[in-house]
Amino acid sequence: MILIILSLCGRPHREVPLERVTGLESKIMSTEPIPAPTAPRADDLLLPFEQQNFPTEYKEYYGLKRNNFFATIQKFRDQWNYYLMLDQIWMQEFRSLTPATDPNTIFPITIYMNAHLKVRVAIELAFGGILPEARSIMRDAVEYAAHAHHMLKDPALQELWLNKLDDQKAWEQEFWYNKPTQLFEGLPLLHEVWKQLSNMGSHANIVSMCERFHTIEVDGQTQFNVAYTGLDEKTWAIGLFDLLLHDFMVEEMLFKDYRTRLQFDEKLLKMRAKFEVYKEQLRRSIAARYSITPPAGPTIVHP
Repeated sequence: MILIILSLCGRPHREVPLERVTGLESKIMSTEPIPAPTAPRADDLLLPFEQQNFPTEYKEYYGLKRNNFFATIQKFRDQWNYYLMLDQIWMQEFRSLTPATDPNTIFPITIYMNAHLKVRVAIELAFGGILPEARSIMRDAVEYAAHAHHMLKDPALQELWLNKLDDQKAWEQEFWYNKPTQLFEGLPLLHEVWKQLSNMGSHANIVSMCERFHTIEVDGQTQFNVAYTGLDEKTWAIGLFDLLLHDFMVEEMLFKDYRTRLQFDEKLLKMRAKFEVYKEQLRRSIAARYSITPPAGPTIVHP
């Protein structure tokens, strides 16, 4: 007879003192192993307020999650740089679109801003080793971006979207049902990403929790562990890069939707060109680091 014991745990990605989070710039795009630094103290990870107000179990969880966040920035510095470069592009686009001049395109900008907000939350969760929830929120970001894109097709759709409570049936017909041919019309790849994120993040199924679920044998008994934060390195790195590519897909849609105005922002165009080169360098670096065979065909997406 096997006794099954359930326990909650976390997987420390790498224990890194706060003062050592930076300073690994020389290792960017490198496949060299990084030596393990000294384990951090509680004071390194938790603020005095948190130490005073969190119970012991929650302090352990919160400290581990924060440790993983800092450690991942250090270990995957190249992916962190990718994220920050793209985040700056987002912000430059919003600055270029403000103040808005076309009344028919003003409101969708706020929807894109909300998508960007969710991207930030999702990527922070991913760097903290909480991938399923990161995917769930990235799915929200993708959906918000799809809504913004769809509304730009016809200004009347913006009014319908804003008046959802007044005409729920009309709203559902336009934004809820038949997503491949309605909301994601002309965006088949984005729709596939949305479905993938739904299956691997939002929906309750074995796929969305298998990365954090593992078993161990303790004194002849099978113990089921659920890791609240942390994964094995390869899964973490590839899952994180996946989300960063989704971030780019959403940003690229914003750029294309507002290209008429954004094409005159020379600073933005230079930022995007520089980012495109870095993105493909990073793709090749990750493929080499984890022995991933790239798919056939071009990978660069030109604006």
